[in-house]
Amino acid sequence: MIKRIAAIIGRDILSGTRDYLMIYIFIAPFLLAFALKALAPGVASTSIKVVVPEDMEPALYEYLENYSKVETIRDPYDIEERVLRTDDIFGVVEKEGKYEVISQGNETEGMIDALRFVLNSYANRELGAPVDVKISDVGWTLSPLKHQGAIFLIVFGSVFGGMLILLSLVEEKMSNTISAINVSTVSKTELVIGKGAMGFLMPVVGSFGTVLILGFEGINYGMLALLILSIALISIIIGFSVGVVNTEPISAIASMKTTFVPIMGSIFGAIFLSDKWHVILYWSPFYWAYRGMDEIILGTASWGNILLYCSIILVITAAVFAMLSKRIKQGLR
Repeated sequence: MIKRIAAIIGRDILSGTRDYLMIYIFIAPFLLAFALKALAPGVASTSIKVVVPEDMEPALYEYLENYSKVETIRDPYDIEERVLRTDDIFGVVEKEGKYEVISQGNETEGMIDALRFVLNSYANRELGAPVDVKISDVGWTLSPLKHQGAIFLIVFGSVFGGMLILLSLVEEKMSNTISAINVSTVSKTELVIGKGAMGFLMPVVGSFGTVLILGFEGINYGMLALLILSIALISIIIGFSVGVVNTEPISAIASMKTTFVPIMGSIFGAIFLSDKWHVILYWSPFYWAYRGMDEIILGTASWGNILLYCSIILVITAAVFAMLSKRIKQGLR
């Protein structure tokens, strides 16, 4: 049995890598994660960047680091060249006991004034402040774009896994090998396991890759693994339910696009709808996947909640599979 399943998986890998489609689908989550990492700065990151000479007064250098990101350049004459590059960065040099700000002139509005206030406060640091300053936050320790974007990539990754399955089934139909398999010693169960293996593995690898690339801290990887395995089961249902009713790739991919509606509806509904309206999303396994990933990333998840969400996903997935099992069996003939 294991050898026959391995042979089916090997055939899918060989077929998928021949036209690089499987490779493209596998690397897509990683590329998207790198793009999200580049676009999503940390919440605590500063918007002021400063370049100073290496021989800058140490006390001023340390003071600037409290309010900005500081670069150093060995030759003070190169500061102007650094300022002229495309990013927003200011030069700070000392001339005759005064501090001069070098700017290109097209930096973000208000940044140069903020830097001047910092330098002025340093020059007058011995004077007492006329007001008491208190700092508070609203509880955010994570960029919203990074947070929500990561969840979207992980949940949406189930589509990529399902796409591998449906394209593999369509290719088998086009080459008329399904009929040959039906008269071989390979059982329907072995065929389903073999065809579903890569679609199951794809969301697992992509999800863990997304989390590692984005560098989330304090993640409970046990909870994450359990939830990701539950999400991966969704990809199998999507792949087989769409793949068995299509006979050529274009129509299969077009049918796959219909799954985007419940995925996006579940995620955006969970984000924007009031809690009292979330009940209308309880039917969707993608909603429960979103809730689980949200709690895991924020560090508020408990084993009880994650087990509950995974159980709901499994029950919904099993119910959908039971309803579609007859059609899947017919499609595999």
